[in-house]
Amino acid sequence: MLLSAKAACFGLLYQLACGTVLGPSHIHGEDRPMAGDKISELKKRVDEQCRALGSLASSIEGENRLGNLMKRVEGPCQALSSLAAVGVSGEGFVLSWPETRQMFLQYLEFKRYEPANARNMLNYLDRFVKQPIKAPMDVMRIFSPLTAGQRHHLNRAMRAWFKCLEINKPNGQFKEFLDGLRKAIPKDKVGIDIKVPEEEQIISDLRRLASDPLKYQVAYNLLLDSGLRLVEVVKLLNNFPEAEHLEGFYRCPVGLFRGSKQAYYCYLTEYTFQQITQLKSESDPATLKRR
Repeated sequence: MLLSAKAACFGLLYQLACGTVLGPSHIHGEDRPMAGDKISELKKRVDEQCRALGSLASSIEGENRLGNLMKRVEGPCQALSSLAAVGVSGEGFVLSWPETRQMFLQYLEFKRYEPANARNMLNYLDRFVKQPIKAPMDVMRIFSPLTAGQRHHLNRAMRAWFKCLEINKPNGQFKEFLDGLRKAIPKDKVGIDIKVPEEEQIISDLRRLASDPLKYQVAYNLLLDSGLRLVEVVKLLNNFPEAEHLEGFYRCPVGLFRGSKQAYYCYLTEYTFQQITQLKSESDPATLKRR
């Protein structure tokens, strides 16, 4: 029965008890009023029912408020569950890369990662993290078949992904879970490259380079002259600034800053500068891209 119908029923009963509605004695013309004590008792019972009904109405209204509140928080809860779903029966946390990819993309944009670096991290995670991660052994299985170069790139991508998850879910147990996964990531081999190429190999490479397009010859020589990284050389050649002629060499501003890497100026030989001038003077020079 609806709440309004119940209220009407109890209201009618109350009116009947108070004598405002015709009872059986009035219908038959009998002059037999109810005893005062019975009327009082009936009114008391009706009052109790009214109070119970009011309490029921408040409870129903509270449930409606609770339902609306649950609907309001349902969306955020679903978003957090995509971050790291908690398994049942003590299974712990489970990381799903496809479900958190959009969040990680926003994280990269907020942190202002260099676009090429951000794309590289996304590509490596898309390529290798295809199964849910539940334990450190899952991380070991991902890295096991990779080459040294693939491990290097996925190492940085996965660590950045874990950092994004940790920031968006500040939870002590979740952090411990991520720390355990981080320990399973193989460390990069760092150190000085002590490989010394043979003279014949150097001569062969230089001869091969002489037959390559001019833009690749310029890039190679600029790498040797300046000590810049390849990505920085590509940017510099595509928008080469005014160079200052000094004693036997040239200096030009670079102003490239990527995280902890800083490059203010680059220095180049007369030979390389003339190659750059020739490249710029070509009618339709091809844009140099990092391969």
